[in-house]
Amino acid sequence: MKIFLPFVLSIFMLNVLGCHKTDVINPNIPTKTELATSSAWTYADGGVDANRDGVVDAGGSFSALLPTLVPSCRTDNQLSFKKDNTGIVDEGTTKCNTTDAQTTTFNWSFADNEANLQISNNVFALLNGKSKIYALTATQFSLTRDTVLGGTTYPILVILKH
Repeated sequence: MKIFLPFVLSIFMLNVLGCHKTDVINPNIPTKTELATSSAWTYADGGVDANRDGVVDAGGSFSALLPTLVPSCRTDNQLSFKKDNTGIVDEGTTKCNTTDAQTTTFNWSFADNEANLQISNNVFALLNGKSKIYALTATQFSLTRDTVLGGTTYPILVILKH
């Protein structure tokens, strides 16, 4: 019995100590940089997200409540984010001003532990500056920010897609 009890306790301790979980980093999960830079993004929708649920409530492409916040000449633009924190906006086939260059460069970076996106050089007026990343997946890039319209602050949501 004197030998059996220490043997059982030793086996028990080996099981307890050997069973702790380790954090495993899955190399198949893309980073935010990989998601943002995987291919060009196009405009899907944009407008007021009054309840902040990630869905345009007013002012979106199909809303009669407010005219769309993004002119139709901008909805065919493509935004390409590059890994070196630069990017290119391609005007697409419909330009707002025929004398505008076909492509324009911009700078971007993640901020605040990748919770926000900082863009400079006026990509879309609504995206210029710091915006909160609402969603970033393989097919959707949603950005939100509080914007003052007519003296009232509204949460504006811009949804980009592949």
